[in-house]
Amino acid sequence: MTIKRVLLPLADHKGLQPLAEAALLLGRLQQAQVRCLLVQRAQLSIPFPGEYADPEAMRRIAEDARKEREHITKSAQELFQDVSKRFQRVECEFSALEGNIVETVGHAARLADISILDGAHYDNNAWLDLRDAAIFSSGRPVLILPRSGIEEAALDRIVIAWKETVQAARAVAAAQPFLVNAKEVHLISVGETAEETISLQDVEQYLQLHYADVRSEVIPHAPGADVGRLLLDKAEGIGGLLVMGAYSRWRWREQIFGGVTEAVLHAARTPVLMMH
Repeated sequence: MTIKRVLLPLADHKGLQPLAEAALLLGRLQQAQVRCLLVQRAQLSIPFPGEYADPEAMRRIAEDARKEREHITKSAQELFQDVSKRFQRVECEFSALEGNIVETVGHAARLADISILDGAHYDNNAWLDLRDAAIFSSGRPVLILPRSGIEEAALDRIVIAWKETVQAARAVAAAQPFLVNAKEVHLISVGETAEETISLQDVEQYLQLHYADVRSEVIPHAPGADVGRLLLDKAEGIGGLLVMGAYSRWRWREQIFGGVTEAVLHAARTPVLMMH
């Protein structure tokens, strides 16, 4: 896999600078096009109780909403253009659309090689729709960033969280553009069973066909321990990019009862490459 188009989907202009810097950095490193796409929901009809709605009040509400959307678009475009001036050799574009976030972002993400997402917006439904569209509707990898963004040095060290799942295998394949340039590749698994150890050894042998310096480790898992936290502690200690499969169990179970993907998405202070 090669990266030739990076998608930066946005729901508004908040926290844009570190996202734009990461997208353009990746565009420079991979000689890829960067597409920044702002998607805002179209103005919906506003229900009023009773049989009569004041036309003037409705007009003012619609006008205020229109001005707010225009302000967000203008701010996002200016911020993205300001950051892009520092990456003048990177081909980039900004576009703004109104409509269904899931459908619009899903379509755009399918036509990109990777999407870059903000991991900080967990109290905003629009950003959650955007994240879900990129993860579940694209068939492409996503790079989840902490609020601080990403340092180029973090891409020199790759931490692969291995589990015997299709999603983990897809994540390893999607990480190929990062793995070929990495100085260190750490392969980790959580657990102590003989099957997990054998699986990790098989993966290590496979990766060594492509990348000579692979270090593997099985992390002990005490009953009740938070697997997501164990993975994050390891990745943060190494200071590298965490690669893992996303939602290998039913998504609703993870959201209701907790799971590794949800734990990592909520608490990561290091960049995470995910693939569903």
